[in-house]
Amino acid sequence: MAILESRTQTGTGWVKESINLFKAQPRKWLSLSLAYVGLFMMLPSVPGMEIFALVAILWWPVFIALAIAMYRNADNKKQQNLSEIFGTLKPKVTALMALGGVCLLYGILVSLILSSDLQGLLKLSQLKGDMTPSQASIIAEKTLPLILKLMLLLLPLMMATWFSPMLIAFNSYTVVKAIKSSIAGSIQYMVALSVAWLIVTIGVILLLVPVGIITGIMTSLMPNAGNLFASVLVFGCLLLATSLMLALQYVSYRDVFRAA
Repeated sequence: MAILESRTQTGTGWVKESINLFKAQPRKWLSLSLAYVGLFMMLPSVPGMEIFALVAILWWPVFIALAIAMYRNADNKKQQNLSEIFGTLKPKVTALMALGGVCLLYGILVSLILSSDLQGLLKLSQLKGDMTPSQASIIAEKTLPLILKLMLLLLPLMMATWFSPMLIAFNSYTVVKAIKSSIAGSIQYMVALSVAWLIVTIGVILLLVPVGIITGIMTSLMPNAGNLFASVLVFGCLLLATSLMLALQYVSYRDVFRAA
C-alpha cells in the first residue's frame, strides 16, 4: 500500500473541507444522511426487523461506497445520477458485501465477548420501583466499564472500515488488502483523524446546547409542541453530524490514498 502525502495535513483542514462540501449542497447531503439513518439506525432497531438488520450490515459498505462516490463527484464537479453511480459500482458489489460479512462476523464476536456483561446489566436494569441506591450505584459501576470495553472492541472495526469500502470500490483492492490498508492508513493518520472526529463531535454538542435551551422554553410554554420541536431539532443535528462524517470520510480517503 502506498499512502501519499495528505493535501491538508491536519484534521482541522479536513473538517473545513467537509463543511464546504456540505454548504455547497446541504439539501442533497441531508437527504443522503436521512437515507443512512433510516436504513442503518432506525429500521434495524424496530422490533421484528432482526433479519433486516443483518441484511443492512451486509449492504452497508455498498451504501458507503455509493455515498462517497456522490461526494467525490461533487468535489470534482462531475454530474452522475444514482443509477450511473451504482452502475460503476456494480462489479464491486460482491466484494463490498463480503466486507459487510466480515463486519457482521466481527459484530457477532463482540456480542459474544460482552454477553456475560450484558446479561448481568440486564438483570440489574429489570429491577423497578424497589431499586435501592446501592443497586443503582452497582448499575452505574457496571455500565461504564461495559461502554469502555465496547469502544475498545469497536475501534479496530472502525479503523478497518473507514477506508476499505472506497479502496474496494475505487482502487480495486481485494477485501483483505482493503482492510489491511484501511488499518494502516488510520494508524498513520491517527492524529489527524482523531482531531477531525473530535471537532465534529464537539461542534454537534455545542449546537445541541442552544437547541436544548430553545426547546426547554417552548416545552414550558407549549408542552406538546415543545416535545415535537425538540425531536425535530435533535434529529436534524443527527443528520448534520452524519453528513459531515460522510464528507470527512471522503476527504480523508481522497487525501490519504489520492483517489483517482
